[in-house]
Amino acid sequence: MHYLLEMLETVDKLGKLNAEFFVFPMVNPIGMAQIYNHRHSGRFDFSTGINFNRNWPDLAECIISEDGEIIKNLTQDVEENKNKVLSAVEKWISNQKPITALERLRLEIIKIAVGCDVVLDLHCDVQALNHIYIVPQLMPEYQDLSDWMGSYVTLTAENSGGGSFDEIWPRLWIDMQRRCPDKPIPKPVLSATLEYRGLVDVEISLNRKDAENLMGFFSSRGFVNSITDNTCSPMPPALPFNATQIIKSEVTGLVCYEVQLGQDVTEGELIANILLLDGPEAYRVKVPIYAGTSGIVFSMMLQKYIWRGQPIAKIAGKTALSERTGVLLEAR
Repeated sequence: MHYLLEMLETVDKLGKLNAEFFVFPMVNPIGMAQIYNHRHSGRFDFSTGINFNRNWPDLAECIISEDGEIIKNLTQDVEENKNKVLSAVEKWISNQKPITALERLRLEIIKIAVGCDVVLDLHCDVQALNHIYIVPQLMPEYQDLSDWMGSYVTLTAENSGGGSFDEIWPRLWIDMQRRCPDKPIPKPVLSATLEYRGLVDVEISLNRKDAENLMGFFSSRGFVNSITDNTCSPMPPALPFNATQIIKSEVTGLVCYEVQLGQDVTEGELIANILLLDGPEAYRVKVPIYAGTSGIVFSMMLQKYIWRGQPIAKIAGKTALSERTGVLLEAR
């Protein structure tokens, strides 16, 4: 973001912006301010326990519940329908009475984001390859976003089950299309979560290149009227999110990985051993953990002390897994 802001400001001064950009350098100031026991803990709101990036409102359901006549009032003009739907969202927002700071924050974000044609949520994992979360209706149209970002894994799910931030913007239009099949509804906006590697990947050359690549995407799509010397390389096509195995430890102990980040593995391959730390077998027995699917290891843990039920790795496969239903994201 540091380099991206500088680049956007430069082209803006040159009059080369073809779009209006809203940039939140810190979209979650509440979480950023949460320090506990000398550690930053910004994933969950201390006051409510809610994950900042989950449980966002289903906007189509919100506006229809508030105004049952909105569907009847839509016309055969797509632009008019877009304005009617956005006006309905604005009305819903104005009728809300937020109690908590989190509720108020979310409403302020929705006011701006809901009218945008592109909503990109810049994130990072714990220790990971670049990867993307996006709804399937946007692929392969936006394969170029994966290419410019250098996304080794692009995962698609229309509804991952957790009310994720990136899903609510395109789902507004996807849901309205389904509810109004005889009316022209705008296509879903481009929205995605861009996971830029992991927590420790803060390096000048690396991060500047990431910003340059994102500007390359903006330029290639015509949002910025500038020529870039950067080029992108073809990245793997999108995969269904329900084909991703989230490997969880069945015991508590010290994880000793037998694979590396970015490694292709096959089903049944040894992923890690968990060294037991207590009980009569402490420091004597390792519990093996095996891959339940074939694919690429794209996420691992930095902390090696693992407790029972904690994810230790993610493998992006190509075949849907029977156990991957309901909430596809970690239930946190």
